[in-house]
Amino acid sequence: MRSPLERSFLREARRVFRPVRSRTRPAPITARRGFALIEALAAFLILALVLGGLLQGVGLGARNESRGDFLLRAARQGRSQIEALGVETPLVAGETSGRYSDGLLWSLTIGACRTASDRAGLGETVACAVALTIRRPGDAAPGDRLTLQTVKIDASGTQR
Repeated sequence: MRSPLERSFLREARRVFRPVRSRTRPAPITARRGFALIEALAAFLILALVLGGLLQGVGLGARNESRGDFLLRAARQGRSQIEALGVETPLVAGETSGRYSDGLLWSLTIGACRTASDRAGLGETVACAVALTIRRPGDAAPGDRLTLQTVKIDASGTQR
């Protein structure tokens, strides 16, 4: 049993050290921590749009690199073929076509040739309009075609 002094001390201690009750309400559900489903969906949507744009840019870069490679190869081979006209290949009006060793297709059109006499009487000069079109095999895009046009002159006067 406790003495009256102990009982009064305990009563006073309970009154003084009584737990404090909060007068605020608990936080509503919307103010809790974390992400809502709509926020997570919006974040995934933004991420998908950014990645889609990035992949599209990479694809365009690869396509442009491929087209640049085609144009470089076609220009080199076409220039070589035009330079050989009248030297290794006869300069005759008409159309011919073929395939280079790397698979590119070519079509050569030589227009009507015009002859001009030399005033000194040393010979004739023959000039022919030449168009060389080079393209990729198959159903290539319209940009996958290169056309080189020039006038080829044969100063020897020997049109074959």
